[in-house]
Amino acid sequence: MSQVDGMRLTVLVDDFKNQLQSELAAKHGLSFFIELKAGGHTTNLLMDTGPSADIVMQNAQKLGIELRKVDSIVLSHGHYDHTGGLLGILKHIGRKVPVIAHPGALEPKFVMKKKRLKKAGIPFQASELKKSGGILILKRGQTSIMPGVLVSGEIKRTSQLERVKGFKTTKGGKLVDDHMIDDQALFVTVRSKGSVIITGCAHAGLINTIKQAQKATGSKRVHAVIGGFHLANASAKRIGATVGELQRAGVKAIMPCHCTGEKAIAKFIEVFGEKCRQLRTGDVVSL
Repeated sequence: MSQVDGMRLTVLVDDFKNQLQSELAAKHGLSFFIELKAGGHTTNLLMDTGPSADIVMQNAQKLGIELRKVDSIVLSHGHYDHTGGLLGILKHIGRKVPVIAHPGALEPKFVMKKKRLKKAGIPFQASELKKSGGILILKRGQTSIMPGVLVSGEIKRTSQLERVKGFKTTKGGKLVDDHMIDDQALFVTVRSKGSVIITGCAHAGLINTIKQAQKATGSKRVHAVIGGFHLANASAKRIGATVGELQRAGVKAIMPCHCTGEKAIAKFIEVFGEKCRQLRTGDVVSL
């Protein structure tokens, strides 16, 4: 089984910030800087780019992270709070950088708020991305970034509890439900630990994402689950089922943030105790 020797994840942007680092800015959105060590070399990934380039770059500078060292960018899905900073960050890097996304991430996206339709998709065109230095890699299936590191691609929906609601897109000029098929995650297999699942919002469902990771990596053992789990408005039944799946997978570390929701995080802490750590802007995870 391909593995990395270690990984270090820094939260560049989240809805909340680490209170010990008051100089950082928090905003609704998500961006992770991920350093992957293998064979004496380090590969740097940026997973999602927050709602704007300014906040990502300012926080990165204050945290001592050089974004010009980014080797690849992974987009978890096509919502603005995960993609808004992409063009500015690419211009800052100043060279060609692969940008890995599901083709559906570029489709129009809307959300209903207070009975009004609001744009929620990527705030730029693919042509603008290419002009800014992005090498767009659109795949429905999984992508291997390096040995031991996979972008999941489209996640199979098997759990009846994990149904996507409230999002819209357009097909043939008509407004239709958006099932967020573009949602994808990052699977990292860390030596002596097991697989680490990193999600943006887990719109496909955390249970479905865990099952896909187990199949993709060939290992039932999940060491850590990190990211937004989109459980803010989830029922107690769905949260309970998610807890059960985490227990079956033998997860040693649960690190929720962004869209997970207070209710779900409280339940994780109740069940898993010190294994659960809520992440905020400025937090660092080393595995």
